[in-house]
Amino acid sequence: MSARDNDPVRRRDRIPYERYFEVAMVPEAGMSLHSYEYLQRLTGDIFATHQVWDAHAHLGKDIDGHELSSEELLAELDRYHVHGAVIFPFDDPDQGEDFRAPNDRVFTAHEQAPDRLVPFMRLNPNGPWEGEYERSAARGCRGVKLHPRAQQFELGSRLARPLFARAAADRLPVLIHTGFGMNAITDELAGLAAEFDGLELILGHSSFIDMPDALRVLAPYSNVYFETSVVRVYDLFTLLSSVDPGRVLYGSDLPYASSYSALQVLVTIAHFAGLGHERLPDLLGGNLLRLLRGRPTSGGEA
Repeated sequence: MSARDNDPVRRRDRIPYERYFEVAMVPEAGMSLHSYEYLQRLTGDIFATHQVWDAHAHLGKDIDGHELSSEELLAELDRYHVHGAVIFPFDDPDQGEDFRAPNDRVFTAHEQAPDRLVPFMRLNPNGPWEGEYERSAARGCRGVKLHPRAQQFELGSRLARPLFARAAADRLPVLIHTGFGMNAITDELAGLAAEFDGLELILGHSSFIDMPDALRVLAPYSNVYFETSVVRVYDLFTLLSSVDPGRVLYGSDLPYASSYSALQVLVTIAHFAGLGHERLPDLLGGNLLRLLRGRPTSGGEA
């Protein structure tokens, strides 16, 4: 056994070897691995008894060329029996100074499917965000999406802090990109979580760029939630093994990933981490719905 394999920390955090071969994870003969039927097998038919909600989906178009319409999004959700999603703009070429036009597109999609699409406003702290915040909040946006890398701002800057303060006062959760392209921001996130009473932070991609420090520092903050899209499987295993499952939110990152892959990975790794089927309704939507309703998510409430 190598020194790496003998490291007690690594041995405790890694996926138990024998679980790779559990029969419950193997598709039945003739069943496609990439199918809703296989997801049903993995989850014990949770999809038929509970609503599944996606905490991370884009709508509109991005300067990188990606696009997703509301019709395409709903078709993808229907394909895998996902009831609904939190939606917000891409890094839209039409963003202007305040994301007004992209936010309008998102809210229009919400109006067309109000029971399935939950709108978050996207803002740029470097611009005149206050008016767009007021307008979006007044008409019913349920949260804020911020992307420090795309909009080039520091989380703890004098420009961003008033936005966090306002969201905290209004009890609007703030979803922050903490994935690809980011530097370590754990200390800044902890500072925000501690300073603003009422602030609820959703870490888009679970701050995988700064694991395991992010989990060590942020796990004690009950107002910090971990969204699971495009998190590497070993980081996801560590997350599910060390954080209250009531603070973990299923997300896909559509259209950069698929609903199927995001669901399959989360359900499979939750199983490897020792979470029973009774926790899946929380992971796959219950936690998100309680957060949006302003209710605690810890303790496994169904």
